[in-house]
Amino acid sequence: MFLTPKLKLKLLLGGLATLILLLLATPYLIVTGTNFLSKETIQAIFLLLEFFGATFILNEFNRLRIIIQEKKATEEKLNKLEQNIEKLSYFYPAHSGTKGIILAGGTATRLFPLTATTSKQLLPIYDKQMIFYPLNTLIKAGIREILIIVSPENSGQFLNLLGSIFKNRGVNLYFEVQKNPRGLADAFLLGKNFIGQDNVVLALGDNIFEDDISSAVTDFQSGARIFAKKVSDPERFGVIKFDENFKAIEIVEKPKKWISDYAIPGIYIFDKEVSRIAQNLTPSARGELEITDIHNHYLRQGKLEVRIIEGEWLDAGTFDSLLEAGRIVKEKNIAANFHPIIQKAINDFNQELKYRSKKILEASNDYNQLIKK
Repeated sequence: MFLTPKLKLKLLLGGLATLILLLLATPYLIVTGTNFLSKETIQAIFLLLEFFGATFILNEFNRLRIIIQEKKATEEKLNKLEQNIEKLSYFYPAHSGTKGIILAGGTATRLFPLTATTSKQLLPIYDKQMIFYPLNTLIKAGIREILIIVSPENSGQFLNLLGSIFKNRGVNLYFEVQKNPRGLADAFLLGKNFIGQDNVVLALGDNIFEDDISSAVTDFQSGARIFAKKVSDPERFGVIKFDENFKAIEIVEKPKKWISDYAIPGIYIFDKEVSRIAQNLTPSARGELEITDIHNHYLRQGKLEVRIIEGEWLDAGTFDSLLEAGRIVKEKNIAANFHPIIQKAINDFNQELKYRSKKILEASNDYNQLIKK
């Protein structure tokens, strides 16, 4: 059983209290004696018990003191290291003036057991992993600096797939591990240094868009620009309420009462102020930093613009929507409109995998022939 320093300290204090009681009781036990042992024998036994007990407790106290000191020193080193990393972390300004973030962390419990062994964003949507769809959305919009936020459990899988796939293709991928999912707005805190002085597009890793939003990204200047799509189940999403002039007047996260049929898809464009705004957010009742609070901040400032999504929007976060996404992607041949950079990268990656598999198989056959001889 593993004992924490705090629990160990409690046990040692309990042992010390027992030893003190034993010391107080020793004279009485020596004087009274027993029918089986002499007073001298009892005295010797209790003196030995007290000696070894005191020695053990002192040693354990000393070990515990060393452990606490080492833990404190380690924490201080980590704090200094994190501060130094924050000072040294520097990302070059994006040539396009805009960077991209893909949020691909979380546990995706709604898709258990599919996501018990891999990330939701690495599940297939027809013939390609889900992560390639938001990557395509950003790359088609001219974004070449992209941060992918992943969970600790699946970080290695993302590196295996994407670590070098865009090498020498003008697209730079960075990875950030999100240890504790704290809501969509947490992406702007994790990506604060990455964003720097640039505008940023946040794309959810499980959202697929048929529309090309390139113009919405390239002509964006400042403030916030989000999108709206008319849906049959708005209660699952953040929802926008419009006035009679179709101007946004209210945004509510998963409203309990109907306010509108227009949901907010998982693609958002913000200026560099978004990290500062996210830093001042208060967690909601469900303990998350809500992106709707960021939307409402810009809305109150008169700096929020909403554009309508006309084509398919697929949120592949449930079994049914995952299946439906694969069907629509196949029927509409959405993947055929991938940017050439992604198409070429995937084709080369597949060829490399086939070549490596062939070499492994040939080596295995040669070895089997050798041992038969």
